[in-house]
Amino acid sequence: MKKALVVYANGSEDMEVTAVTDILNRGKVKVIKAAVAKDGVEVTLAHGTKVICDENIASCNDVYDAIVIPGGLNGANNCRDCDVLIEKLKEQKSQKRIVAAICAAPGFVLAQKGIIDNERATGYPGCDGNIKNCTHKGVEVSEDKIIITGKGPAFAIPFALEILKALNGDDCMKAVASGMLLDI
Repeated sequence: MKKALVVYANGSEDMEVTAVTDILNRGKVKVIKAAVAKDGVEVTLAHGTKVICDENIASCNDVYDAIVIPGGLNGANNCRDCDVLIEKLKEQKSQKRIVAAICAAPGFVLAQKGIIDNERATGYPGCDGNIKNCTHKGVEVSEDKIIITGKGPAFAIPFALEILKALNGDDCMKAVASGMLLDI
């Protein structure tokens, strides 16, 4: 069974973490919800949802097939400022395992911390200025080998499906989408 670390920080966009966690669970991916917090496992998302995560990011020492970072301006900034997470992301990329980010996170976390350089990526308009090869207009989800990025909350489901496809294949992704009444 594939494993994904989904990062939850204070200020993360509710819809983005919820869609990814739900779709990966539906696709039989073991999801570990990691709290980016000084200590503990509780975070408050951008729109007030309180979440009790599985672990604090500091104790997440397994090998993950994917690490997913949601957006939300404050959440992305909290992820960017978490040295433990940044080291995990750099290791993830160096081992050629999936790194996924959506909304403000591609520009504020991946680009600012040098995790993406020349890879194609997308992000929330106005938060994507640091992305060298930004796929702007008309691209909601961008995939460049192991880097998967999404534009923002409206595209959380297609973003999550792209991660699932990368982890468990096209047939699994289509089965999950069909079960959700999505015509893919």
